Amino acid sequence: MLLEFLAAAATVAAPPTAPTDPSVLPPKTLSPLIVTAQPKVAPPADATVAIDSDDDAPGAQHVSVWPAGAWASKINGHVTLTCFVDIHGLAERCRVAYETPQGRGFGAAALELQPTLKVTPLKGADGQPVAANMNIALNFKAPDTQQNIQDLALAAGTSGQMDVRNLQLSKNPTEMRRVVMMNHPVWVQAPSFDDLAQARPVRAGVAEGYAVAHCEVARSGELVRCVASKELPGGAGFAPAAVKLAAKFRISPEVMKYAPHGAPIEVDVPIRFPAAGEAADRTVTAPSWISGVDPETAPRLFPPEAAAKGVTSGRGMAKCLVTPDGTLADCAPESADPDGLGFSEAAVKLAATMRMNLWSSDAEPVEGGVVHVAIRLNLNGSDR
Repeated sequence: MLLEFLAAAATVAAPPTAPTDPSVLPPKTLSPLIVTAQPKVAPPADATVAIDSDDDAPGAQHVSVWPAGAWASKINGHVTLTCFVDIHGLAERCRVAYETPQGRGFGAAALELQPTLKVTPLKGADGQPVAANMNIALNFKAPDTQQNIQDLALAAGTSGQMDVRNLQLSKNPTEMRRVVMMNHPVWVQAPSFDDLAQARPVRAGVAEGYAVAHCEVARSGELVRCVASKELPGGAGFAPAAVKLAAKFRISPEVMKYAPHGAPIEVDVPIRFPAAGEAADRTVTAPSWISGVDPETAPRLFPPEAAAKGVTSGRGMAKCLVTPDGTLADCAPESADPDGLGFSEAAVKLAATMRMNLWSSDAEPVEGGVVHVAIRLNLNGSDR
């Protein structure tokens, strides 16, 4: 995957005030709820996920987010998210396409669950997985208190004496806790490729694995009291491996100064364990960028040799190493279009100003990895 950035080399107006370093901004405490043109019926689903409130229901997964008002009123909900799903089945970007009932918080809750979503990706004509937008339906099932009463009656039997051997625990609703979920955390420390390789469970063999660690964020920025909220495939050891790796993540303590007091701050950390044959490839294909191309520097780097030949647009590529703080180092020029006019050399200089988050959008490390960055430069407002 090529990572392309557009930088126009033109007369630049007075630059805006430089933004505060994202790593010290207050964390977002609620995913933005984006609902566009609600259809009368839900769009066809490419995948379905059950968000069941009963902790032993068949196929149920650990529930980390649920609208409090809907829970108290025992209301079921349905949400369809339209997400960009990568070749691994991970939802990288989502928006709410449909929600019912509206106004009860199910759409926002579904967006909070995005880091935990892993579905079967779509396939191309050659039968191989492809990255594409998919509709993911999430069904929220409220606790069935009526069933709980029936279970107790069954346990009591005709004698009125409770027989614990008949007590059904499958309808025992999950305990409700008030928390603040942290979205899109900016990590100042995260596991490396070596850490991921060492944590891989031996009994998993060569298969790919996926797990989500649900953790509380301490005021120091460390992750504590982590539990596994998802594991695929189950029972292969990926869940305890993810919990162990979670101890290596850290958020800036400066961020936690802005975090609200009261309810605990919690975060979902998705971790993908690549298949054995894929693990050796340390190419970062889905970075989450914190700092992109500098709009002040880019106009000054349009190659003069290209301008002298009347070329108004070009693309250069740089190959870089990702450092422990997410910046790019040891950048070298690669291909360019058109070639030989300095566009890749300009891409090298611009890439050196960029910085990525220490955990990728496809739930893998970036430290020590290699990234290919394509940057397009336009002259004097040219569109291409």
